[in-house]
Parts: sequence; structure tokens; C-alpha cells
Amino acid sequence: MTGSDQAAGWRVRRVEPWWMVTPPDHLPRRQGWKLHVSATLASAPRVLERAGRVLVAHGCAFKFASGPQVTAELTGTRAARAQSGKFLTAYPADDDRLRALAQELDEATAGLPGPAILSDRRYRPDSVVHYRYGCFARSRVLNDEGFYEGRLVAPDGSLSTDQRNPWFSPPPWAEDPFARPEPAAEPAAEPPSATPPRRRGAPVLLAGRYLVKEAIRHSNRGGVYRAEDTRGGGTVLLKEARPHVGADPEGRDTRDRLRHEARVLDELAPLGVTPRVRELFESGGHLFLVEDLVPGRNLQQWTAEHLERGDGSVPVPAALGLARALVALIGRVHAAGYVLRDFKPGNVIMTPEERPVLVDLELAVPLGSAAHPAGTRGFTDPGYLNAGHPTATPAPTPAPSPGPEADCFSLGATLLHVTSGISPVLADDGAPARPPGERLAALVAAADDLPALRALGPLVAGLSASAPRRWTLPRAEAYLRTGLDPGGREHLPEPPSAERLIEDGLAHLAATADPAAEYLWPAPRSLPDGDPCNVQLGAAGVLAVLTRAVRRGYGAARPTLRTAADWLDERLTEPDRILPGLHFGRSGTVWALHEAATTLEDRRLADRALDHALRIPLDTRSADVCHGLAGAGLAQLHLWRRTGDRRLADRAQECADGLLYLLKDRDGVDWPLGPEHRAELAGSGHYGFAHGVAGNAAFLLAAGRELGRPELTDIALGGGEALCALTDWRDGAAYWPKGPGRADRPGLDYWCHGSSGIGSYLVRLWQETGDPRHLAHAEGAALAVHRDRHRLGPGTCHGLAGNAELLLDLYAATGDRRHLARADDLVRGIALRAALRDGRYLVPDDTLREVTAAYNVGYGGVLDLLLRRRHGGPRSWLVDRPAAEPHHHPSPGKGG
Repeated sequence: MTGSDQAAGWRVRRVEPWWMVTPPDHLPRRQGWKLHVSATLASAPRVLERAGRVLVAHGCAFKFASGPQVTAELTGTRAARAQSGKFLTAYPADDDRLRALAQELDEATAGLPGPAILSDRRYRPDSVVHYRYGCFARSRVLNDEGFYEGRLVAPDGSLSTDQRNPWFSPPPWAEDPFARPEPAAEPAAEPPSATPPRRRGAPVLLAGRYLVKEAIRHSNRGGVYRAEDTRGGGTVLLKEARPHVGADPEGRDTRDRLRHEARVLDELAPLGVTPRVRELFESGGHLFLVEDLVPGRNLQQWTAEHLERGDGSVPVPAALGLARALVALIGRVHAAGYVLRDFKPGNVIMTPEERPVLVDLELAVPLGSAAHPAGTRGFTDPGYLNAGHPTATPAPTPAPSPGPEADCFSLGATLLHVTSGISPVLADDGAPARPPGERLAALVAAADDLPALRALGPLVAGLSASAPRRWTLPRAEAYLRTGLDPGGREHLPEPPSAERLIEDGLAHLAATADPAAEYLWPAPRSLPDGDPCNVQLGAAGVLAVLTRAVRRGYGAARPTLRTAADWLDERLTEPDRILPGLHFGRSGTVWALHEAATTLEDRRLADRALDHALRIPLDTRSADVCHGLAGAGLAQLHLWRRTGDRRLADRAQECADGLLYLLKDRDGVDWPLGPEHRAELAGSGHYGFAHGVAGNAAFLLAAGRELGRPELTDIALGGGEALCALTDWRDGAAYWPKGPGRADRPGLDYWCHGSSGIGSYLVRLWQETGDPRHLAHAEGAALAVHRDRHRLGPGTCHGLAGNAELLLDLYAATGDRRHLARADDLVRGIALRAALRDGRYLVPDDTLREVTAAYNVGYGGVLDLLLRRRHGGPRSWLVDRPAAEPHHHPSPGKGG
């Protein structure tokens, strides 16, 4: 463009993951009909060239994917269905130009391939040009959950959410600019994944015989369905492949891979280790593979069933039997001339007879062939999956397929997971990277308390070792036959110390803070955009960590603390919706800002933080700690205790009264108690700390104590008694469901929901009441989080950092050093997950892949835990008794 007079004055800027292109004096519209142009990896350059000419000629603003990696992600099989395929977006100034642009773009890109965009409607059949109604700019409106969402303005001035569904769903008042007469009847062979909402749940008959009964799962590649063969063939499985999705640089897409899978299944059929192929057919341009439906559950479910029974471990005989069966299964595939490349727990069905059957063989290739590297992070050999392309940019040409050694790695990773629940996903090191096998072996060694993994530990470590030390299948078979380790154990380096993690984490915070950016530290890519000032994923949680660090003698963190405090101070003056919650709202923000100001001895900043605290809205419909009045009340209580400002005490009273009013007559949790205990908290939606009884009760317990309102303490006591009555005891460990009638995985042990957060409340209730039952239940929760430590990631909300905080709570309350030792076990598990980048050990976020500073899902909360473990001090975000205040009961001793 720069060489064209026509392009003079145009602005091109990179806003990841897009290049934004705007004409001179561009005035963006708030909303309207916009155009999306899809592309594949192979067609993207031509689509951009042809579409760009049209758009520049019309003076239309547009954006496009910033590179091949982004295009691959947008069109890949794992892409979000509602966003998939949107390679280029055009923003016409009005509907007349929209229609003209659509026609010219369609003519310019005719014949070029691109997937259907499920959220849009095609301009015409087979066109890569699509359209939908929506916001033209990224929204800056926070929803009640604390995330930004698009808001559309209706003709009457009312607001509605910009729905981004994987089907065409414009607002009812938006008239289709390309309105066409509705067809008299929709074709019976319409692919299920393309079924619009008014047909959802209606019978769909494919190929004139397969009646779809249930969608097992939906993904961007297409759905997987359970169907009835109406010609007497019983129940079958249908796998769907959408055109142009997941296309490689040569243009081969999911349909080609599904045809390939059918051929592989046919060739492996004589072995009896795969489902039988019924037929392959097309419908509406989509390809369907019909297979026998294999009864049973996959290995992920098999593992969960074992880990959630009894003492939470897989029986050794079951693990050994499974290992032998899997070694034999893969050996037969290799003998048939294939390597699987994507062997993992989700691709193995265990029949009712406990016989493993392979499914989803689309990545299996003949030995000695060539193919683009593919597989699943954690379960596919990283050396092969990266294939010399650490940026994950797709290779232009196929590479030699791996040999049997790749499946050996996958088998080792699978056995690691199924015997322990440990995820083999590792955040990438920088160069030079440590051998992945060495890192996995360290995870195995740390889980020596699990009998099944202890029995198979040498096998897992050997199969996942780097070449040439990686075990072969015959060597694995010999180990399983003799029970003897055929080789010696390598010395494993110790994981980084807590002090190293603290120093490296603080240094990384200093190096990556960007005051000019929307987020002071990059937000997690795995979550929607949210308030950059809050605790959950914004700057406030990290600010609190920096404050603790400076107070504990880490003077090098003071400049970063100053930067973060000033950044937050400035951002809080900008117009935005203020939410009351402690983690997703601004209550945690003003708490953190006031503590930082005190540490920096900045009186004016402290006063401004209090002014913001007094403006936190308390007229919310949300009750819980994360989003609502319980969290706001904790912040007001804390600041009142710090300042003595009576207005804050009055507002804490208002939070308590408002919380009880909100829960009055609201349908909520089961409340299995008699009339002797107060039941006001029964209106809570869940049992846990973040959104339910435990968190609400923790606030009321503190409010009753701090405000001199014993009735609040009584209500909190009723919540604790109900939680004790609802405990699910398993071999001495205490678990709770997420809520009544919830279908979530049983045995949750998180801070957010489950044992960790509920135990955190019950230990505080014990400190108030002295009732040994409350302590016993808290210690049962502690046993649960320690027993399940191998299965969790490092984070605070759903992982080891939040769970270790409970153990430190118990140690501080009782002086029992067992809790401290258990906390150190969890800290070691966190350290084993650290990636080594630029000489720093950095703990990954909940995805186990990325490194983000966010407090509850990233390493911010991890640093908070480590600082507390190393240097003592209270738990963050709670209003506990002052350390010197005597308890109301005889204490077994103080620790910490």
C-alpha cells in the first residue's frame, strides 16, 4: 500500500493477533453488519491480496490475521467454533456499501477455499464471504462476571449482548441486508453442526438411514454423534469433517484426514483393536465416517473412576494389567506398519471387559512416510511435535514421520496420567531447553507415594526419556514381565527453591510491566478480556504481591511496586463500570492500592484509595466473595480496621445486611440442619468459598467479630454446621460437591469450589468456637488437598497455591508441623512445573503452557504463597484475628 497514491494516509498497525488497516480520517461505527472473509493456510495470501484491493478501493477499514500461525489457529480443528475461519473482517460505513463490497469481494475471491464461518451467513453458497451483525470495535463494557462483552443498542435505546454463537443469531430487530425468501423446507440431510437454533433438538436423518440421537461432542472440525441405523444396523458412531477446516499448507483438510482414518481402520480391522468402519458418505459438503459404537469409557474416565474411590489411588493390579494391554496393543499396530502419533487417554476406549480399543486414528501414518507434524501437547513427543519449529508456524512441506519411538513417549505420558492423574503437559523452556523426559521423570519421582505409579515409575521414566535412552516396547514388555528395572536411574536435578522462584518471579514482573499497555502485565490468553485493574487477572493481585515482597525485604521490587501503584491510581480515574466483588470487581483493587500506598508511605495515594473504596457500589444482586457483597464487605472491614474510618464500618454493616437480604427466600443449597442452627446462608448458590456458603460465612464470621454483631456469627456458625453435615468422607479425607445436584466431577478440592476453600473457612470457625468438629473437618480437607496434589496445576483458584494456603492456615492455627510439611510437598509440586526462560524459573498458569502474572490463575498468587511460606504473615484477602489476639478456646499451640 505504501507505494500507492490511493493508499496515502492509510494507517496500518499491529494489534495482536491482527493487522488493523484504516483509511484516512476513519470514523468507526459502533455496530452494524460486517463482512468476514475466510481462508485456509494455502489460500490466505491470495485472499488477502484480492480482498485488500477491493477494500482499499472502497476506503473500507479492515483487519486480517497477523501471520500463518494465527491463520492456522483460526482455522484449526481446536479453534473456537464461534470465531473460527474469520481470517479477514471488513467494516463497511453503511449497508449500501456493505452490499457493494460483498458482491465485489465474492467476485474477487471466487474459487478460493475457506471454511464456513458458523457464526455468520454466507453471501452465497460456497462463497468465502460471510456477514453478521455485531459490534465494530472491541467492547469496553464489563458484564456482571467482570469480563468485557459487546453491547448492541436496539432502535428503542435498550442494550443487549452481542451474541457470538456458533450459528447465525443476529438481534431480532436487525434486518438482513441480503434478505432472501425462506426455503419451503430445509433439506433432511443437513449436517448437524450447521443446524440453526430453531432446529436444535429436532431429528436429523443423514444418508437416508442414520438418525442422529445425540451429539457426543462438538468441535471446529465437526461433531461426533451417536446415531441409529434405521435399516437395522443398531447404534453407530458418526464422525463429521467440515470442509477446509484444519487445512495444511498443501490444502489437505479434516475431510482428507477422515478418509485417511477410514483407510487406517480398514487396514487394522483384522487385529481387532479398532472399531469397524460401516461407510463413508458426504452430506451438504460435509464428510461423515460411520463406525461401530464401541461400548465403554475412555481412559480419562477410567482413571477418574479409580482416583475418586477409596484412598484416591489406582490399584496396582489394575495399573499393571492396563500397562501390559497397552504395550501389546501398540506393538500390534507397529507390527502392522503404522505409528499412531497421537496415542493418549482420550483415544483409548476401555470396554466393559476392560479391553482397550483404539479410536480417533486420523493422525496414524505408515512407518517411513512423510506428514506434517501433529499430535497433542503433553502426549506427543515434544521433539517431534515442534519439529524444528518452536514458534509452531506450520511447516511448508511434510516432514519424515516418526518411528515407533514416538508412540513409546506417548505411552509413557499416558501411563503417567492414568496411574496418577498427573498431566504430562509442560510449559516450554527457552533455549537451551531441558530434556522433557528429565522433567517428567522428576514428576514421577515426586509422586512416589502413589503405589501404581511407584510400580510403573521406571517404565514411565524410561518410555518418556530422550533418545537414545528411550525404552523400546520390547524393553517395556520385559519390565512388565519380570518386574525388574532393566537399567539404572539417572540422577535428577533438584527443582528450583522457593527463594529462587520468588526472586525470578519478581524479576520477571519488573521486566514485563508495560505501563503503556491496556494490561500492565499481559492478560491470560485462555480467558476472555476482563477488568485490567482487578485481582483475578489484572494488576491489583500482582500489586498486593509486590507489597508483601517489599515488606519482607525484597527492596528490588520497590520500583515495580511504585510503577504498578501509579498505574492503578491513574486507571481508576478512567470511566468504567465498577463492580463490587473482591476478585472480579474493584474491592480487591482498592484494598491492594491502599496497602501499597501505606508501604510506599504515600499518604495522598492512600487517601485516594479510600475515596475509591467509599464509592464501591453496594446495590448489587451478587452475594459472593468473587463478584458480590461478601467480597466487598471483606474489603470494607479490612480498610476500617486499618484506618478507623467509621464510614467503612457502616458500609461493612450494609454489606452484611444486604448479603442476608439477597439470600432471603432465594432457592439455594441443601441445608440438612434442624431449627437450632440459623439457615440464612441456605440461599447461597454453592458450597464453596468463591461463590457460596464458605465464602459468605467467612465474611459474616469476620463481620460479627469486628462489628460486634453476634447474630452474624450465629448465621456463620449455621453455615459451618451445614458444611460439616454435607461432608463426603473418603478414607479420612473430606470432600464436598460443588452444590446440590451438581453433575461436576466429585471430589473437588479447590479454593474456588471444594475442600480447600471450605477447609479455609472451617479452620477459622474453629478458631472462633473451639469446637473440635470444625477442626476435624478442616484437617480432613487438608488431607484431601495433600492427597490430590499430583493432579493439580500450580494456580491459586484451582490449584496447589490456593490449597497450600489452607495448610499454612492450619499450621498457623495449631502449630502442627504435619501441615507445614504437607504445604512444602505442594510447593515442591509447583516448583516442578516451572519453565526455565531467559535464565529465570517461571511458574505456568492454569493451562500449564503459558506464563502469566494473573493472581488467581497465574504466578501472581503462587508468589504470594511462596512469600508467606518463606517469611510468614497473614493470608491475603481475608480479615482474620490479629496475630496477638488470644483465641476464645485453649489452643494446641501457635506456629509460623
